[in-house]
Amino acid sequence: MRIGIQTWGSEGDVRPFLALAAGLRSAGHDVTLAVTHVTNKDYTERGAAFGIPVRQVGHLATELPKLVGEVLINETNILKQVDVILRDLFDPAARDILDAAKRLCNENDLVIGHFLVHPLKTAAELADKPHIPVFLAPLLPSASFPPPGVPNLGRFMNSLLWRLGERIMNRMYLPRINKMRLDEGLLPQKSITGDAYLSPRLNLIASSPSLFPRPADWDATFQLCGAFHLPENGEPWQTPDNLNRFLAAGPPPLYMTFGSMSVGDPSFGQTLRLFAQSARLAGCRAVIQTNDFDPGDGTAAPDIFYISRAEHAAVFPRCAAVVHHGGAGTSHAASRAGRPSIVVEHATDQVFWGGVLRRAGIAPRLLHRRTVTAPVLARAIRSALSSSAMNAKARAIGERMRREDGVRRAIELIEGQRWDIRN
Repeated sequence: MRIGIQTWGSEGDVRPFLALAAGLRSAGHDVTLAVTHVTNKDYTERGAAFGIPVRQVGHLATELPKLVGEVLINETNILKQVDVILRDLFDPAARDILDAAKRLCNENDLVIGHFLVHPLKTAAELADKPHIPVFLAPLLPSASFPPPGVPNLGRFMNSLLWRLGERIMNRMYLPRINKMRLDEGLLPQKSITGDAYLSPRLNLIASSPSLFPRPADWDATFQLCGAFHLPENGEPWQTPDNLNRFLAAGPPPLYMTFGSMSVGDPSFGQTLRLFAQSARLAGCRAVIQTNDFDPGDGTAAPDIFYISRAEHAAVFPRCAAVVHHGGAGTSHAASRAGRPSIVVEHATDQVFWGGVLRRAGIAPRLLHRRTVTAPVLARAIRSALSSSAMNAKARAIGERMRREDGVRRAIELIEGQRWDIRN
């Protein structure tokens, strides 16, 4: 089949779709990937390594991620956080995304997209082409669990809270979707969780069942595949010699990163100091990921190694634990490596992932970026490292996750459908 794939967001929103595109290409499909990255990162070279043409779509103002980060740091309401991200990072590129989506639909038999990329669903309807959304977190209504940030009060209350959340989301998010649909001559959607983002045929969830078992009340259109990982030989990254020497020079260190949250962090110098001070208080060596390290800021030390980028699959297994923001990609990478997590959430679904990891027994209680201090973070680190049960559980979950193949499962589900292909 000819398959068009479209995504938008940060590295954690692009990487899974590159992995899916690579898998579909290996399975014999003709694949094109369209990418809108919030910092305008270019993926054409990475796509070419897998034989995949990548189209860079739109161009956001370079100061936007930092401006959005400043707002998110002070906003505690998850729904309002999402609204800020969509308003300031998605909407400015929405018309370019729609134009690219129309081109994908005209050229391909089937389109697959990040669930937030609603212009792709609009374009698919206009072209009468099948559309499959991919969810990077299993945040679809169920009586089995509540919406993120809400305690589990039982099946009845969970269902009620999802319905209440849907009404709020409809008021907040549907107007921008329906304006585009009406401009394109389509009828408005009535529900975010009912039809705006979902497909009546197949909805793929790129999450591990080892971390989040499939709820029994999801219907058959919701398929939990497992995380989408690039092939092990698919990353052009070699562990630097100086990092190898650091890792070999002492006990396994912490790996500390706030991932894409660092891009918009208005006070990342304070974050670096938080990492360094908490590692010292916990008595640990640390690998700290940063693009802005200044050795003159007082954080440099022999037991701390700073790096701008690392391939998580290569480095996490050589660390004792991972301190991170609770993004879907980093949560899966740490768990797949068999290492405990210490989660310091910043925004959106990170509260959800922090809760998932804690309930799985592989993370201590969730911390919050607005209130965390170095002593608090150090206590959480010590509790994770000193817990033999947590470390054993992390190793066991990691072994199960390494046997999962989310991309292969997704391809089986895609190929198992009877698509109405029109030339």
